[in-house]
Amino acid sequence: MKVTMDYVVGNTAIQIVNTGKKVKIVDVEKQKKKRKFIKQWIIASAASLVLILSCFQIVRMENQEVLLNKQVYKLASQIDVLEKENLALKKQEADVTISYDDLFARAKSLGMKFPTNYQVQTYTVEKSTAVRLYGEKNHKLGK
Repeated sequence: MKVTMDYVVGNTAIQIVNTGKKVKIVDVEKQKKKRKFIKQWIIASAASLVLILSCFQIVRMENQEVLLNKQVYKLASQIDVLEKENLALKKQEADVTISYDDLFARAKSLGMKFPTNYQVQTYTVEKSTAVRLYGEKNHKLGK
């Protein structure tokens, strides 16, 4: 059986704990200081742990921000390329949809004139071996 008795010796409060086999004297002031120190140490450790975890979280978030910014930059450049390709395709589509008759009518309305007979000259050229050789040379190379 455990029996605890409180005593005051001088200005110090002590507890005498009798467990049957052994008598233990506990200094209450020292015990309070020790508990206070342990409590402060636990609070400081918890605060330090929270601070360290916060720092790791901040670093992780910064790293994630950098990665996402890289992806945004890639996507923005990809959007620019796709917009340029889209404009080129729209121009091609516009070129395909223009008929020769519409183009001819528009040119005439803007003042296009046909050459007269004295402005047109016709001439004949003999076959050139240089041109033929050049063509054969490129054909052999697979161009």
